[in-house]
Amino acid sequence: MVTSREDGLTARGHARFFYGWVVVGVVSAASAISMGPRSVFSIFLLAFLEEFGWSRAAAAAVFSIHMTFYALGGWVLGVLVDRMGPRRVMVWSTGAWCLILLLSSRIQNLWHMYALFGLLGGVATGGLAYVPTNALLSRWFVRYRGLATGFSQTGSPLGIVMFGSLTQLAITALGWRNTYLAFGLLVGVTSLPLILLFLRDTPREMGLDPDGIPATALAAGRSGPRAPGVEVSSGRRLPPGYWTVFCANVLRGVVMNALLVHQVAYLVDVGFTKMAAASYFALSSLLAVMGGFAAGAISDRLGRARAYAGVAALYVIGISSLLLVRGPSQVLLVSVFVVASGLATGGASPVFAALLTDRLQGPQVGFLLGLQNIAYGGGATLGPFLAGALFDRFGNYTLAFALLAASSVVSSFIVSTVTVAGRTGSWAAKRDVR
Repeated sequence: MVTSREDGLTARGHARFFYGWVVVGVVSAASAISMGPRSVFSIFLLAFLEEFGWSRAAAAAVFSIHMTFYALGGWVLGVLVDRMGPRRVMVWSTGAWCLILLLSSRIQNLWHMYALFGLLGGVATGGLAYVPTNALLSRWFVRYRGLATGFSQTGSPLGIVMFGSLTQLAITALGWRNTYLAFGLLVGVTSLPLILLFLRDTPREMGLDPDGIPATALAAGRSGPRAPGVEVSSGRRLPPGYWTVFCANVLRGVVMNALLVHQVAYLVDVGFTKMAAASYFALSSLLAVMGGFAAGAISDRLGRARAYAGVAALYVIGISSLLLVRGPSQVLLVSVFVVASGLATGGASPVFAALLTDRLQGPQVGFLLGLQNIAYGGGATLGPFLAGALFDRFGNYTLAFALLAASSVVSSFIVSTVTVAGRTGSWAAKRDVR
């Protein structure tokens, strides 16, 4: 363990190995294991439809309710993050999520699923993901925040890779109830110990500085941590464009989660086997891991708005290709969808998170990120339900997926407009929260 700011430093004053990267790795691994069972809900959806005969909109509403309370829970838990620290919130939330997965194996009615996986599961996962992890990483990184955020948020798509095909195999062999039981046990014996043993709330707890660059380097005139071209808002101050970006975050939630929930069902509808559809889903998620790395690093160099515009372009390409797929023989179109949507899904969250944490700092960062989490959760609630309702009304996903492509473009346009304004003072300016 590093015991002082001087230990483990080279002659140039930089840490040989910065413990912050251990924190990033643990966040990524814990997220992959804990959030994986949530991310493969689209595979469980088919099992629910077969066993219970629910309508597609009613079944998809489980995930919508989950995301509603994920958003609201993240906001409330964001206040606890400010008071207790991210680590303690993540520990309690992981324990609760473990129990919820175990109990989900016993549900008998639709309202059971709404209450347990939807309501309680949403609150629990609100303490595992966006708010606490980004609040945590904003304390450990400044200069390399985009890269660190991109690395940490590869956990979610990595979880889909791990759980994608595995979930379909487990459901086929054991049934969906025993699969939920196994997933709950897995979370309890892996994610919980990782968080307890290796996470630390701030670099100061280990005698370190953000990015591993000592304060003495700044005093000597060397380059130190600084977010690119950003004036931060701290305490109860935030940029005027905060609420506009809130709207962009709503649309991000719509696109990412509607596609997440319905893409497997779409492929099965046009003739793919369940195993093939689940495998394409897992492959797309593998590419999302690489997309997260790349987008985070690119945003550090080219800026958040440009990187996010690239994400939107990939979504348009991917969704357009998917809409042209009419059967299993159209492998090329499916491949374009898998690559484009995978990279876009991996890149969207880290770029947007870095955009926010560049500007939101101080003792209320959890609260402010929690408000943004409501935006994302609102979109995540609306997206899957709207796509399911449009399918039930028209018998296909054409209109639903076309709206997703349009939403990604509008979200990117909002971010680029607000960020450009910020260069002349609008986004970077400060004002009191009212």
